Amino acid sequence: MNKNELINQYSEKLLDKIRSQIPGGQRTYGFEYEFIPSAPLDVDRMEQIYTLLPECGFNKDGHYFVNSNGMYISFEPGGQIEYDSVPLLPEDKDSFHKSLAFIEHINAEIKSALGIEYIGTGFIPNRGESPLCLTSGRYMNLHARLAKSGSRGHEMMKGTASIHLHACILDVRELPNLFSRFHTMSQMDEFRMQPERRDIWNKTDPGRCALPFQKIDEITEPIHVTRELVRVAAEAYVLGKEVPYYELENETFGDFLYHMTTIFTDIRLNIKGPTFELRTLDSMPMENFEQAWDTFISIIES
Repeated sequence: MNKNELINQYSEKLLDKIRSQIPGGQRTYGFEYEFIPSAPLDVDRMEQIYTLLPECGFNKDGHYFVNSNGMYISFEPGGQIEYDSVPLLPEDKDSFHKSLAFIEHINAEIKSALGIEYIGTGFIPNRGESPLCLTSGRYMNLHARLAKSGSRGHEMMKGTASIHLHACILDVRELPNLFSRFHTMSQMDEFRMQPERRDIWNKTDPGRCALPFQKIDEITEPIHVTRELVRVAAEAYVLGKEVPYYELENETFGDFLYHMTTIFTDIRLNIKGPTFELRTLDSMPMENFEQAWDTFISIIES
């Protein structure tokens, strides 16, 4: 099918997919908090962390580690550690504070046992040539592509860290309003990428990274939001195939959903929630995060 046909068909499919995934109850929120190791790591050092985490109450679950409370840990190609919170109710500050305290505890355990210090910052320079700490096919392909598709892709993979903020979608009718608020926040001083990290994103992979969304009117129809999500993904290059998605043949909607998870945009739809995800906030010291969290929730709840 041509690009317009793909956008038309997949926009409807994506809207139906979101509708089918929507949970009942009150809106929940979540975060993914990344920390960078203060010194470069390699595969052997990563194995030491993997061995330690079960001693800290985390069990291996595919590419993730998970504890009994439902918090997930994963890793990025430069050895960055990422903590995924459980779904949090907006007024439940006690669970929020306990989550941050637990993250601080695990970082301290890693430092005590292995001498690896994780710090909250959006960028550490001179990491582009450091070892690739993840060796799955996906990351090997991405590393190879970023060696030639831009000038700062390896820095993005190994030298940056962010905090992703999630808000659950409760009704497809709220898609325009919710997407519009995420779009606005991505450009606010409180949530936008800081200049160094933005420059890295802009020079990472022009066909797959920092792809802009058009602004969506808050009172438009939900299908206009899914059309914009599909349009950006359809025009993005496919990892390992070096062509825009719409030029491929014999691909399925499932293939397209996977492709959406591989591109780098300021806002992302996470279909499993379903949530919208704001990806622009630089990582920061933990004592500074609560203010950003409160502002994020207040904007969505207002």
